[in-house]
Amino acid sequence: MTDRAKFIASVTSSLGRSEVLSPSEEAADASTAVFENADTAKANADRAMSDASERSDTLTAQMAAMAATNGWKVHRAGNPEDAADLIASICEQKGAKSVLRSNHDVLSQIGVDSAVTNTGATLGVTEHDGENSEANIQDAKSAAFTADIGITGVDYAIAETGTVVLHPRSGLSRLVSLAPPTHIAVLRSGEVLDSLDELFAMERNDYLSGDLAGSMNLISGPSKTADIEGTTVTGIHGPLEVHLIILENG
Repeated sequence: MTDRAKFIASVTSSLGRSEVLSPSEEAADASTAVFENADTAKANADRAMSDASERSDTLTAQMAAMAATNGWKVHRAGNPEDAADLIASICEQKGAKSVLRSNHDVLSQIGVDSAVTNTGATLGVTEHDGENSEANIQDAKSAAFTADIGITGVDYAIAETGTVVLHPRSGLSRLVSLAPPTHIAVLRSGEVLDSLDELFAMERNDYLSGDLAGSMNLISGPSKTADIEGTTVTGIHGPLEVHLIILENG
């Protein structure tokens, strides 16, 4: 058993889970995430995305299984209309009055605006770009903390860990996925990377090419903490409930 496999097994055991997942044979080894040459960086990033496309069905299925284990409420949508219906249903179930969304293309693709407003909820879109006035920034924060639901797309997902990856930027405040008590993430096939190695390969390439985002959110389920007397409490530092909608034909 490799050191990496031993580490994963140890963490799994400490979390009280019976099933120990090992890195797949197809996954790139850790050396793909550590390099300095820009050409090598691009080659590894291209390989990671090619793998994500060629093995999309397998990786998406692994992502769904691990996400469910981590506490995501996983839904599958065969088409954009089904995805919009799922979002509307969640809004109705939660009695949402205020919803905030990112500007990910997939949300426009599935018609999230009409899906939400048809439930009677108001919908806001994050537009924070770092150049807003202090008043506008405070208004954006207030909107996030008073929203009942935050909806985002996904920049990447990690099959190995059931993790959604978001890069905060113009049109995607980190608060959309952190402040509202419910977060809905919409994932398309082909956006799922095998492991953290592939993610770091993508990030390394962005860094060496000057395109690296300022920060990155890794979301592996609802917010949890065990700081209080070792008792796990959900929803302390972020959403109490997280939904992953997998758009299979997106």
